Amino acid sequence: MYKRERQGTCSFTYIELFDDVEKAANPNEKGKFVECKVSDVRFDFTKVKKENDGKTKTSTSEVARPTTKKT
Repeated sequence: MYKRERQGTCSFTYIELFDDVEKAANPNEKGKFVECKVSDVRFDFTKVKKENDGKTKTSTSEVARPTTKKT
């Protein structure tokens, strides 16, 4: 398995409902969530990594060397 991570930027609009105008005007107040619209998505870079699947991979590679005898 491979995991791809994309880093980038976007613009969004976060819409909430409030009971009165004073609460709606205060940026610290939390209203009732309605919708979040995402637009202008731009990817800056992408990373791909091999995921660890829990399997132990053992690999042995041997290089055959010519043997030389000293006389």
